[in-house]
Amino acid sequence: MPKKSVTGQSWLSLINIDKVYSSDKQRQAFSLFTMIAIAIIVISMLVVFNYTVYSPILTTSLIAVNITLISGTFYFIKTAKLEMVALISMCIVFIMCVALTYTGGKENTALYWLMFYPVVCFASLGVKHGCRLGLGLLLCCSVILYGPDFGQVNYGGIEKSRFLASFTLVFIFSFIGEYFRHKSHLAIADITLAQTQDAYTDQLTGGANRRFITAHFLKLAAKTPENYLPFSILLLDLDNFKRLNDTYGHDFGDTVLIEFTKLLDSQFPNSAVKARYGGEEFVVILPKETAPVATKLADDFRQCVAKQAILTSDNKRVFITCSIGVAQVDNVDHYSCALKQADEYLYLAKEQGRNKVVSNHTGTL
Repeated sequence: MPKKSVTGQSWLSLINIDKVYSSDKQRQAFSLFTMIAIAIIVISMLVVFNYTVYSPILTTSLIAVNITLISGTFYFIKTAKLEMVALISMCIVFIMCVALTYTGGKENTALYWLMFYPVVCFASLGVKHGCRLGLGLLLCCSVILYGPDFGQVNYGGIEKSRFLASFTLVFIFSFIGEYFRHKSHLAIADITLAQTQDAYTDQLTGGANRRFITAHFLKLAAKTPENYLPFSILLLDLDNFKRLNDTYGHDFGDTVLIEFTKLLDSQFPNSAVKARYGGEEFVVILPKETAPVATKLADDFRQCVAKQAILTSDNKRVFITCSIGVAQVDNVDHYSCALKQADEYLYLAKEQGRNKVVSNHTGTL
């Protein structure tokens, strides 16, 4: 049986820690939309009560910001594209802050409103974009405050230096806080992934274990049935394994299990899920494969196993065989029934002399 040339992913790639990452997305979304809600309310009040005082540039900028923030909120509700909405929103607020600094706002109090920007920017966009927009705003404000006169409001020298010092400190501490929060989050995610993978790994063979099938794969198949159903179950059992252990020792028995796992990995597609179910019993799940195709693959594998020799510690060649039961799953809820059926077929294969494949499609091969 030649090695399958297929595209697909190993069983480890099916393990995800979406809950860890989704919690960070929730934090990011909460920060962003809290800022948006506050900004809409505050900007609306400022425009309503101060439009006669503000310059046309500032009033127009504030109205444009509100329209954009409201539009971005509805766009997020429709598309769930958080990163895009966050970046556009913070860029619009960036423009508002520049306009605010240029016009001075009411009684030249504009600079006080800019202090919130680095905090929200880092919380909503993360380190990379937060740095870019924060430093960009600092540069623009510095040009307006200390650059040539092109119609901007004049601020006092002490007021300008205090603003730059305060804004820089807020920026630095916001950066430090977000940087180490992000690093801690990645560390927690790595630990969680490692622990999850370890819980789903058979310690002897390094392959998947029974828990991976029952606690993870079935949930994945139920969540996205279009990617997996129908799938076929192959229940495999090494023939006369106890005799091998008694004759050649348990270390050789462990070697047989490890080599058998390697054969499963090499002979079945990467898209197949291979797991040690317990003792000398293994399960192979073939997504999007019906029982007829699975039965043929199972028989090819059975023949491949029968041709493989495993060396003992004294270099004696030992041949092994396996029996296989095959069943098809059309609904994830029927997995237990299908597994029981595959187990019955496996028992029938043993009764009929071992080294056979039994399914409801072709009977015995």
